Amino acid sequence: MIFEYDAAKSAANLAKHGVSLDFGQGIFDDLNLLVLPTIRHGDEEERYKVIGNVDDRLWTAIYVYRGEAIRLISVRRSNGGEQRAYHSD
Repeated sequence: MIFEYDAAKSAANLAKHGVSLDFGQGIFDDLNLLVLPTIRHGDEEERYKVIGNVDDRLWTAIYVYRGEAIRLISVRRSNGGEQRAYHSD
């Protein structure tokens, strides 16, 4: 997989959530990852939410497809609803 992200956005994500966008690549290594479409009125691109396990903790990333690349937008710890969704399978 090819990943990309904005360096300034990654620094902002690190300050806000304690991890860089680069960290989000690890979510895609979880064989049990959960991908959900995100629906927000006004989004110009189809966004997706991926929930996966990294180092025994659940993380959530928001991303879009840009050609062949996955462009990471945000990475953070999964909230309660996301954790339930991940474990409901």
